[in-house]
Parts: sequence; C-alpha cells; structure tokens
Amino acid sequence: MKPRHIYWFAYYNAEEPSVRYRAIYPLKYLSDQNNTTYQLVMPGYRLWDIFQFLKVYLTVLFFRKRNSVVVYQKLHTKRIYGTLLKWLIKCRPENTLYDIDDADYLKFRPENIRYFIRQSSHCIVGSRELGEYAAQFNNRVSVLTSPIIGHNHIKQERNKLLTIGWVGYYNAHRTSLMQLFFPALVHLGIEVKMIILGVKHPDHFAELRAYFEPIKNVSLEIPDNINWQDEEGIYQLISTFDIGIAPLLNTELNRAKSAFKLKQYLSCGVPVLGSDIGENSLFLEHGRNGYVCNTPNEYCQYIRLINNATDKEYTTLSVSAIDSIARFSMGNYCEQLMNVIGNLE
Repeated sequence: MKPRHIYWFAYYNAEEPSVRYRAIYPLKYLSDQNNTTYQLVMPGYRLWDIFQFLKVYLTVLFFRKRNSVVVYQKLHTKRIYGTLLKWLIKCRPENTLYDIDDADYLKFRPENIRYFIRQSSHCIVGSRELGEYAAQFNNRVSVLTSPIIGHNHIKQERNKLLTIGWVGYYNAHRTSLMQLFFPALVHLGIEVKMIILGVKHPDHFAELRAYFEPIKNVSLEIPDNINWQDEEGIYQLISTFDIGIAPLLNTELNRAKSAFKLKQYLSCGVPVLGSDIGENSLFLEHGRNGYVCNTPNEYCQYIRLINNATDKEYTTLSVSAIDSIARFSMGNYCEQLMNVIGNLE
C-alpha cells in the first residue's frame, strides 16, 4: 500500500516529547517531503478538542480515505478517549499501527496496552526491549528508534572550565544519577561545571544543592522554568556541554528507553559518557563518540581522560558524534515508518 493519509491518535498533548518527536515532527516532515496528508488528534477537554476528536473518529469509522493508515500512540488508560479508540480499532482494524516508546506496561495497568498491540495490524516500538514485549502479543513488530529534529547547534570548541551536562526528566532518572554518576564527582578532584536540565520539584532542587554544596570543585547550575517546546533553545543549551552523560541502571524500564538524551548530545557534537544499557549500546561507540561507563570509577576515569585530551583529540570525538546522526535522523525515521506502512496488508 502506498500511504496517502495518516490518522494519528496521540495519547497526550504536545508537552510530551514522545508526541512531538514520534508524531508532530514526523507528520510535518512527511507532509513537506512526501505530500502525505494527515490528521493528528490529541486528547483534551475543550470543546474544540472534543469536536476535532469526534470529526476524525467518525471519519475513520464511516468515511475513511483510501490508502490510509490509523496510528494509535501509547494509549494505556481506560478513560473515555482510550475506551472509544478501543471500539474504533475493533470496528476498523485494517491498516492500523500501535506506537510505543516507553515501558508503560510497567507503570500502568497493561491490559489496554496489550489490547491495542493485539488488535493492530503492526506494532512500532522505540527499542529492542519493547520489541520483545510487543512480540508476545503481535507477530508483526518493527523497531523504529526515536528521531532527532534537524538543528544547527553544533559544538564549536571546548569551554575553559570543563562543562558536563545532563538533560531529561530528573525524577525518572534520579536513582541512576545518584548511584552511577554523582559519586564520581565527589572523587573527581578537578574543577568542573555541572549543568542539570530537567529538575522540576522544589525538593529535588534542594536535594541537589545540598548534595553538591560540600563538593567544592564542582560548580552546579540547575536552570529553572525551561520551555521544553523551545527545541532550538534546548539544543543550544546542550551544545554548551563538553560532555553529555547518560547513566542508566540495568532495569527493564531503562532497557526499554530509546537513548533519546544520548542522541540529543551526539546531534550537537557533544561526546557522551553513558551506560551500555538498552539502546545506549547501539549508539554509544566506546572510544569513538564517547566512552562506556558503568561505574562511578569509570566516569571519573573518562572525565579525566577527556579533560586531558588535546584539542585535536577532542575534535575527533566531537566529529564522530555528529557522524552518528544519520542513524537517528528524522529522514531515516520517516523512511522506516513509510516502509512499515507500505507493507501493511
């Protein structure tokens, strides 16, 4: 089937990175590059949101366009929105996709997730771990790693004071940082700046300041009130890092992640220190675009190594990081998505 139109039912609004990076930006890219038309629905309680939902819902049910596909993204609740979509996929199961890029079945009741996986013609997932899970309920599963948007914020030179950065939702990664990375800074012994992007709760601001207060060689910055939908601003901040860190404890939840922060660092030409857990191991090439670190001692070792590297050695790491982009570019993602849709029966 050559797809001409995509109906996409997202699980949340544009505040969620998954909605932006796996729905909004790819759909716009396909519209611009392939002339593929689309209708994107996000749940909401405003009259306009409800009207748009019902309009697309009834269109799929009774007046669906030829050569079209319906995508259900990360739906897991039993509320009205999810329940109505369960009825829709049951009534019109042909040429349907279920998209998931997080192990939501570990955080929420999994029955709805399994229902959509079973009912869909094909399931697209953000990691190999998710692929193994989905394959229990659907024999047609494809791994489509989450893409990065194109941007021009590429690192030009190192800072005079070595700057280490982390980006993400701090609450979800707090344990990994506390156990794998922060102890390295305690024993590092060289002056560095540490930038943490993604702290939201007041208690966590206080916790971090208290943790780092006695570590005199670390200058801590925790920007507040970040506009996460200002993508250019986020990548500009990331490009100021000399090192991006991506520590992950070996848990099922972490193995299912799509290495998104690691891709963000690499796309800016920032070498990465991270765990070889889950999808991190696909994109982090030890000694080429960064270094694998699974213990605090290894973080210490490779921070010092990068700090002592010559400008030429650092530039080689940075250029290799940029060379990684083709594997998770928006163009690559959309090509794979269209191949999956094209093979639907």
